[in-house]
Amino acid sequence: MSIASVHKVVIFHDETKRVSNQNLKGHVLFFIPEKLVVNTSTPLFGTAVHEYSPIETFLEKIFGCRDEFHCTGKLHFSDISGKLWRSIDTAYRRMIDITVDALRSKSQQVFPYSLNCKVAAIFYPKKADWNIYSGGSHKEQKLRHDETLLRILLKGAAHYLYDENNLIEVSKIITDGAPEHRPLDEDRIVWRINSDGIRGKVPLRDYVSFAPNASIEHLSSNHGQYHADTEEYKYSNMLQIADLLLGSIMRACYVGNKASKPIPHIGDACVKKDVIAQPIKEMIEKRKRGSGFKYSGHFKSFVITQTVFNKGGVSFSEVQSIDLQERNSRQISINFEAE
Repeated sequence: MSIASVHKVVIFHDETKRVSNQNLKGHVLFFIPEKLVVNTSTPLFGTAVHEYSPIETFLEKIFGCRDEFHCTGKLHFSDISGKLWRSIDTAYRRMIDITVDALRSKSQQVFPYSLNCKVAAIFYPKKADWNIYSGGSHKEQKLRHDETLLRILLKGAAHYLYDENNLIEVSKIITDGAPEHRPLDEDRIVWRINSDGIRGKVPLRDYVSFAPNASIEHLSSNHGQYHADTEEYKYSNMLQIADLLLGSIMRACYVGNKASKPIPHIGDACVKKDVIAQPIKEMIEKRKRGSGFKYSGHFKSFVITQTVFNKGGVSFSEVQSIDLQERNSRQISINFEAE
């Protein structure tokens, strides 16, 4: 039997201007199919096509979690505070559990079938040689630098996380918050990738494409600003999940969190961010299995990288999770073909 799938994805983007204990900034991209088309072919039954909407299935679980824990506010990882575990903290942890399951390609525990979600994060120095970017003003040069890193992450993640049997078509990118002095430039981030081959860079692979009307849209992640039956309401909730992913990744890879297997009882004293980020840390640590990682349900579902700019160009290293007592990221080289 042969199986091929086409992932028509919406990408949710969030960024941080400061990574704890590091002079770094970062971007995260959360890929989730708005439609997944799976083609199966067998000698006995021929070809069959199955379509479903992972984003709707995912949101059903997220909204159910909100209802269960009366969680009506905006989810923001940096807002997690206090030492005593509360019901709202259980909601945060449940959201992370749901998301980690959505990132599985097999052996799901929350969902009846794979949602084929992916997450990619990139971290890079806050300081750079802004003069290599045109545009005149310092603000414009900094924004063009950020756009370059976002383009590197988008292309590299698509190449790394998808393949010939799992095609990706990007329909839109939703980014958290209002534009700075101008919106993110679709030409610089999305469409320039299509011409990389003729500009002497690594060409876009055949299994990666952008819809003809692919766009970048700025949207507030505060779902309270929108009616519950609107697309904006759904997308704002997804941006909050991207925020939780970014916060949990930074906690696991740059701060270090103490392992906390059982979820605390209401009123227990604990380090809340450690507990909430624990499923992300466990997922990242699966890479320590070496060659055995390829058998994991989370294989090719995430990539976390750090860049260094030098005279030779841009180099990449994959960021590992760290233990509580470790304050420096341990890194290994990866083949992250973005440029």
